[in-house]
Amino acid sequence: MTRLFLRSFFTIVLAVLFLPFPATAAPRQVTLFPDSARVTDVLAVPLQPAGNDRFRAVVILPGQAQPDTIRASLPVELPQRIIDQSWRQVVRQDDARLGDFRRQLQGVKAERISLFAAIQALEAQILFWQAQAKGKAKTLEETDAFSLLLSKSIKKAVQDKLTLEPQLLKAEERIKTLQEEINRITGQKENLWEVTFLFTGPAARELSLTLDYSLGGCGWAPLYRLDARPRSGVILFTWEADIWQSSGVDWKKVSVRLATLPPRPTLSPPPILPWIIRPRPSLISRARTMADMQAKAPDAGVMVASPSIDEPREIRQSTYALWQIGERDIDAGVRQRIKIRDESWPADFLHILRPSLTAQAFVQAGIRLTESKDIPPGQATFLMDGAILAKRPFSFAGREGAFFFGDDPLVIAESHLLSRKAGAKGFITDRQTQEWVWRYDIRNDRSDAIQVRVEDPLPQVRDERIKLLLNYDKDPSDNKDDMAVWILSVPPGGKVSLTSTVRLEAPAEMDLDLGWRR
Repeated sequence: MTRLFLRSFFTIVLAVLFLPFPATAAPRQVTLFPDSARVTDVLAVPLQPAGNDRFRAVVILPGQAQPDTIRASLPVELPQRIIDQSWRQVVRQDDARLGDFRRQLQGVKAERISLFAAIQALEAQILFWQAQAKGKAKTLEETDAFSLLLSKSIKKAVQDKLTLEPQLLKAEERIKTLQEEINRITGQKENLWEVTFLFTGPAARELSLTLDYSLGGCGWAPLYRLDARPRSGVILFTWEADIWQSSGVDWKKVSVRLATLPPRPTLSPPPILPWIIRPRPSLISRARTMADMQAKAPDAGVMVASPSIDEPREIRQSTYALWQIGERDIDAGVRQRIKIRDESWPADFLHILRPSLTAQAFVQAGIRLTESKDIPPGQATFLMDGAILAKRPFSFAGREGAFFFGDDPLVIAESHLLSRKAGAKGFITDRQTQEWVWRYDIRNDRSDAIQVRVEDPLPQVRDERIKLLLNYDKDPSDNKDDMAVWILSVPPGGKVSLTSTVRLEAPAEMDLDLGWRR
């Protein structure tokens, strides 16, 4: 009997040891998009007989995987072929790190229940002793003794309650922290995908299978740093990638690439819409057509419309840039930064002044690079000489561009209205006049010379009977239709002034709208 039992036991053990277990996919190459990833993995899958010279292999994928995007392939030299694949959801089996977090969470939840119950019991005690305050003591001695007992009991219960309440708050905060950590690791997915592949061909113990699929719960975001250095004439540009993944499995030595936009998977080209040229229908016939379409619609609340020529634009595939990052370890639920570029861009710095609107001088950096850049939208930190100015969205494409770095408090443009005249009717025969004289003082309190660009709006004449006369003590560098522009150099600690005169003449009877610069 003992020999029979031992023989059966070892038979079961050997069967379990040689039973093919599901293979768990571990990424070898990952292309991260802003809110997803394309994963490639090569793994050895054990085969199980499936009857009729067919074999089966099972692979476990993360719960964030999109099984309908799976593309599986075998080495071309192998005689086996994939003839089918299917999938179903299974319960997640936690690894050591995730299991430890769950055990901690269960322990803290039990602690919270205990603390909550203790507080409730103390509150019941307090209510009990307060109710006893209406006791029926018969003598003064009994009243004093009962009052002392009541006071001590309530005091102790209140003190114990006040001691336990902060502990309850800490337990609740700890539960929240642990749950967030678990969610970051698993991507809030408690199930996995069990994918079954069916093969045909000669028998084999295992096959080398390549999987390519889309994965959610991961991505990357570009982070930029633009540090303007006017004295050196450069912008120090730093580009980092903030990357993350919550597949529930730590990625070890995975080849990482970053892409700007995810490609849209399509199996066939878009249909060509008919090009119809015909007379435009009248309003009555168009309304009748729309009414007929609504009547024929399967749902009375839904309008069925014919295809629009704008539809192909919604499904067209776009190109996207790739950056090869190299092999990295990316743990589930942990965000990390990877530096992509660290460059110095030559820049021409100008102070943009619009004294008719504000006394502030805004620093502009113009760049002209030797090679084109393709920098996707992201969050950027703007600095001036290492001091943080602001954080705002940033993107750039091409070789030339201009960026603003806020206002410079050491450069001020003051506007002074020196003269304002308006001629009354008959001042000039059948004419009226309007005249403004401004002086702009540009002061540079910096220790180095600066270049400024002064922009001044010009009145826009909308009637040929209105005559415009302009006069400046310094000729504009550029005189556009809507504004005059001066490019001036201001010495360190110095000041530059310019004066402008604007004179209008119009018929005396004309009611002029002088706009915002009255």
